Amino acid sequence: MSWKIGMPNLGHTMEEGTVSQWLKKVGDSVSKGECIAVVETDKASFDIESPADGWLIAIQAPAGAVVPVGDAIGLVGEVGEIAETAPLQSATALRAAPLATLNTTAATMPAAAARRARISPVARALAEELGLDIETIEGSGDDGLITRDDVRAHAAAAAPGKVQALSPMRRAIADATARAWQTIPHVALQSHADVTQLIEVNEVGLTAAIARACALALGAHPAFNGWLIEEGFKPASQADIGFAISTPNGLVTAVVAAAQTRSTAQLGQEIRDLASTARAGRLDGAKMTGASFTISSLGRWGVDAFAPIISAPQVAILGVGRLARVAREVPGGGVRFASEISLTLVFDHRANDGVAAAELLAAIVAYLEQPARMEITQ
Repeated sequence: MSWKIGMPNLGHTMEEGTVSQWLKKVGDSVSKGECIAVVETDKASFDIESPADGWLIAIQAPAGAVVPVGDAIGLVGEVGEIAETAPLQSATALRAAPLATLNTTAATMPAAAARRARISPVARALAEELGLDIETIEGSGDDGLITRDDVRAHAAAAAPGKVQALSPMRRAIADATARAWQTIPHVALQSHADVTQLIEVNEVGLTAAIARACALALGAHPAFNGWLIEEGFKPASQADIGFAISTPNGLVTAVVAAAQTRSTAQLGQEIRDLASTARAGRLDGAKMTGASFTISSLGRWGVDAFAPIISAPQVAILGVGRLARVAREVPGGGVRFASEISLTLVFDHRANDGVAAAELLAAIVAYLEQPARMEITQ
């Protein structure tokens, strides 16, 4: 008996993934739930776990192969079983790997696999980010191991006068952004929220408070919480809030599921954990997909306000600017200083109109300006 190791489906727009690395070779024993391979999507890399206890009896898609969702990348079999499975025949899966490399066995490992073993994981990630071919890099480590310093030195030597190729992740982000910008009629509405009172009672940070405000507001404005697909608008059953996180390899989205059920403190802890995991490049694929609404903040970089691009097929995104101290007139005369943040709601005009979007933005502002309504201290 054997079990297929398939390319998982991790979101509405995912059609394929790239096998980045095999952590086991054919003939190795594996345990159910053990990480045996790493796969990349257009956002980040994630682990593939063994579907059962047994042996890795076939690798049908070696590192570098692009595989459609649902297709097999390998097989796990029972102890003593010998795989006689034909290599993956999908044309899509083959475009990044020669046919000769597909039928990997325990007795004959491709030369490319041996070469890949001589580069450290950190160095490989840096090389991919810089768009470098590792076959052209000389390693200075033991047995010719390519280190991060080797990659940096190679990049510095090659940089003058040469165009730097985009990394696979950067290219995927560029393509997705271009499609969204070209196909979605973006409309941006801007407002400000006085968060003076919020800061006084909030101990977990503005991001968590904004997330809770959005989750609660979306409950009353469900037309902005979901996805615009070919058949029409598909509303989400809960507020799965995505957060745009900057990582060394590019921008990824981490998702907090059912945010409307979490306290601000719980949201704050989960957001911090997700950000740390994402920047380490180990964010699980299930935590990167399925967002029904996204929050993107550039406030920490001193940006006053900005209009982010919608992450299709979502229909709205909130851009958060920096916290600023501003003078405000007090009724009856005089001024006071208040802490304010700018909020820019960008929505898909195919799915909603301006008045409805304005009402959603006003609801978010109201929650932030009246933190007691969010039970902010819980």
